[in-house]
Amino acid sequence: MSSEEYFLSAANPLATVDQLEVEDRALRLIDRPEIKKARDLAAHLWRNCAAFPARDQMSNFEGMINEYAFNHALWAANNDARDPKISWVQVPSHCWFGREVPGSRWGGESPDAIYRQIPVAHGGTYEISVRPTCADPPMSVYSLMSDNTAQPITQGLLDSAELAKDENGAFVITIDPTPAQGRTNHIQSRAGADHLNIRDVLGDWLTQAPNQLRVRTLDRPSRGSSSEDELAERAVRKLLDGVYFAYYCSQSGSTQPPNEMRAPVSSALTAGLSNQLGTKSNISIADDEALVVSANSAGARFRSAVLYDAFSLSVSYWSHISSLNMTQMAPDEDGGFTYVVAHEDPGVHNWLDTCGLNRMIFGHRWQSFSGDGSRQTPAISARVLKFRELESGLAPGVLRITAAGRRAQIARREAGFKRRFVEC
Repeated sequence: MSSEEYFLSAANPLATVDQLEVEDRALRLIDRPEIKKARDLAAHLWRNCAAFPARDQMSNFEGMINEYAFNHALWAANNDARDPKISWVQVPSHCWFGREVPGSRWGGESPDAIYRQIPVAHGGTYEISVRPTCADPPMSVYSLMSDNTAQPITQGLLDSAELAKDENGAFVITIDPTPAQGRTNHIQSRAGADHLNIRDVLGDWLTQAPNQLRVRTLDRPSRGSSSEDELAERAVRKLLDGVYFAYYCSQSGSTQPPNEMRAPVSSALTAGLSNQLGTKSNISIADDEALVVSANSAGARFRSAVLYDAFSLSVSYWSHISSLNMTQMAPDEDGGFTYVVAHEDPGVHNWLDTCGLNRMIFGHRWQSFSGDGSRQTPAISARVLKFRELESGLAPGVLRITAAGRRAQIARREAGFKRRFVEC
């Protein structure tokens, strides 16, 4: 299929023939009785553990379970390594191409990342062609993941900053069972290889866009693709087996003492990126309180501060400032960064809007560190203040913002988010 036929929008590399085919198949799968039964069993298990700890947010529970189930329907709909497609996952619910597509978020996804998956199998040979679509391409990470629902394991990882590219910034990644042997853009598969996880991280949502991706198998198998009965069976297994790890991801931030910042650790310990350090914190503030968070940049090319609900779902980041990345946030005069988590606008540039929640999970990422020697140890701390004491409690060097500036800030993120769903 030519690029003109495959990409359905000249302005949006996410609108592809593969994506619509996978979504349509997932929409059929999610309505199958065996997947509905598995979804209800997962909900029962999860509710038995979460009903009391998350009692103040159980109104969000059914929506969370529905997204968790549809994520696995999407995974099953594109889980045939003999006929690999490129599917966009970890997406809020949306309407495009004339149909409603459920959300597929779970486990504390990043609002700045475009997550795509390609099924692979150990023994197969694959080429992934990557072409930038904007003047300042996003940072990208390519992780080969194993099939382990207890905790996915990264078999290999490539950072776009380290890849060999042509004069236009395009490149090809190869995956096969053999060692790299000088191939810069190569990942060696091992037994248990399941899929390539691709993260394009957008700093400026209005000017940056995901890369165009195409996948090609060089040893096409002789037998045909899996039937939907087979795909449904895989979805049921993955959906139920994955409850443990998904529940761990949703609760690992909320079970620690409130308003304390844990020291950042490598995300590779919990199936994240090995070139990323992060921390989760349990935030609990009253209606008249605010949490003031201080962090350094540590020389990371990408950073973000994000609020999640009790189930580790991002909080309306498309219409509220409940997340900030290194492009959206502003430094203090001393070069550090101060965020104010509050229920109402504090007039500070780096406001994180609770969207009415008194208890949240706060996540901070430092990713893709510069190799120029500027790397420092990531550091973060926090303190609770009464909202009325903020003006006197903040350092003079913390950047403020006007009401007009805030409206422009929100309008910019809303417009940037909508670009992800452009159809033509």
